[in-house]
Amino acid sequence: MSLFHYIAAGKELKLGSFGLKQSEGEKRKKWLEKFFEEAKNKPKGTIFELIDLTNVSEDEIEVYDTWEDATGIYVEEITKEEEEVRKHFKNKFVYRIFGNFYISERLKRINYEKYKAHKKAINLLFDYISSNLSEGEIIEVYSCYWGEWDRKPEIISNIDLNNFELPEEFELRCGEYIVFKKGSKILS
Repeated sequence: MSLFHYIAAGKELKLGSFGLKQSEGEKRKKWLEKFFEEAKNKPKGTIFELIDLTNVSEDEIEVYDTWEDATGIYVEEITKEEEEVRKHFKNKFVYRIFGNFYISERLKRINYEKYKAHKKAINLLFDYISSNLSEGEIIEVYSCYWGEWDRKPEIISNIDLNNFELPEEFELRCGEYIVFKKGSKILS
């Protein structure tokens, strides 16, 4: 099962991807040359053997130098199928948000590159929320497995962005509902 995250605000939020850093210049050029050479030669055991990618244009290809560069967050409209998730929110505008919102000491030890990428995604989420939040407003986040939109929140948290520091271990967990705010008034 896949864990999905939803964000709700009292005003419309900007949709799209945030935080991605594509390769540029000579690095990008070298990656693209390699891609098109392999697309032409169709080496066995690669995607190029299965799919003809020779007609793909350069501007349709995204190139990243590191895992962290390829990490971002994505905010999009919810589908009709997901409409049921709205019942968990006080705010009117509800969106789906994608990202890897999990860090731990264990992840840091076993895969530091992935840890840095996940931490970047969490920071991007918090920056996105903060940039869309004024004093006295709230933004809500709820996480659940696909298809379990009626699942009642089991963990309810409040985060005041004016005095929040990201701990070493953090995760948006299934069944968790978080109210983000700036200032002293917490609504629940």
